[in-house]
Amino acid sequence: DGVVGAISDFADELSLSPGRIKPLVALPIVGAGAGGFRHRRGTLLKALLPALQTVARDADIDVALVLFHERDHAAVQNLRVGTDWNEFNHEELHTADELRRRAANRELSLFLGSGVSVPLGLPDWRGLLTELNGGKLTDYSPADAPAIAQRIADRLGADHLHDRVAALTDVSDVSPAHLLLAGLGVRRNVTTNYDLAYESALEGRLTADGFRTLSRELATESRPWLLKMHGDAGKPTTIVLTTDDYVRLESDYRSVLSVVETLMLTSHLMFVGYSLEDDDFTAAGDRVRQVRALADTGADAEFATVLALHPDAVKQQSGFRTVPMLAEPDTRTAARRLEIFLDRVSWAAARADQRSHAHLLDDHYDDLFTDDAAATRLRELLAPLANLDPGDPARKCGAWERVESLLTDLGADPPP
Repeated sequence: DGVVGAISDFADELSLSPGRIKPLVALPIVGAGAGGFRHRRGTLLKALLPALQTVARDADIDVALVLFHERDHAAVQNLRVGTDWNEFNHEELHTADELRRRAANRELSLFLGSGVSVPLGLPDWRGLLTELNGGKLTDYSPADAPAIAQRIADRLGADHLHDRVAALTDVSDVSPAHLLLAGLGVRRNVTTNYDLAYESALEGRLTADGFRTLSRELATESRPWLLKMHGDAGKPTTIVLTTDDYVRLESDYRSVLSVVETLMLTSHLMFVGYSLEDDDFTAAGDRVRQVRALADTGADAEFATVLALHPDAVKQQSGFRTVPMLAEPDTRTAARRLEIFLDRVSWAAARADQRSHAHLLDDHYDDLFTDDAAATRLRELLAPLANLDPGDPARKCGAWERVESLLTDLGADPPP
């Protein structure tokens, strides 16, 4: 009641960031620390989740529950139900669950475009070129964007143009979409965005040393990586925007395009907020289709999924399944719906993950299993193993490490 009352009191005073259609309120599991519910987390969550849904609807805001502990995340995702996403049709939900399956099986790679950064207030391609031009563009089309940028560069100077682009996109804030995507655990990531938002999201999950950004470092097989295909706001000389830049990319950085082609041949590539209009990508897609046509089986299967803001925001490609968030070109509303769609993917992935019951043996959640006879019985059976004396001979068995790993995955704390 206190949380609902507080949000209701200040909801009318919330400011709206340039890229959002609704204000966003973020909060932790209020009351799970010094609030008295540390050992009654189940009771708290069962009351808090529906209350937040109600206040979000009544106050016309979005609420992000931010969870510090993996066990809290597992508990929350297990309490949520499929009806949280009843605004999506059966086909859209099927696509979300299929993407979850691919992520869990390490079959998924990510390709992020400007649409994913819309909630941060960053411009799309048209908005960026309009800003660089200093006035409205009368001849804009996605296919003509490099030529338009080239004309601006010829007028301002290429170095000055790249510096301006870097200054306009040097943003390291994150949106819920960035965080939800980073949480999927995909190891191979590509983006045409110059901003630093996805790096920030990956750092939150993996730490700065847990992944590699290919525009600044070399990738290693053991770590996830992010390829910044069109450059980085932190290094203006790497930015690709004009016709000359694309020629340079094709001639000097052919291996960059080869990475994307390889991902389309060896994994399922999920495009998020990307138009597919770039000439370099169109050529890469054609080469991939030619190779796939030689395969004995599976040549006709879809090898990519495109999460588009709306149908006009993406160029149709053979072999790509397109899932528009809205039928109409309302960018900010579509970007919000994309966040909700990715939340569904994240929920499905969390429930299928090997640590989906990371709270099972944690005594902070005893009250969550009071009415679950099956879970209660399993906890009773596992408790002697979880509390096995440190000196017990069983711990010297070569298989004990695997048993202990399982217990840890289920929320058991190692004995002192």
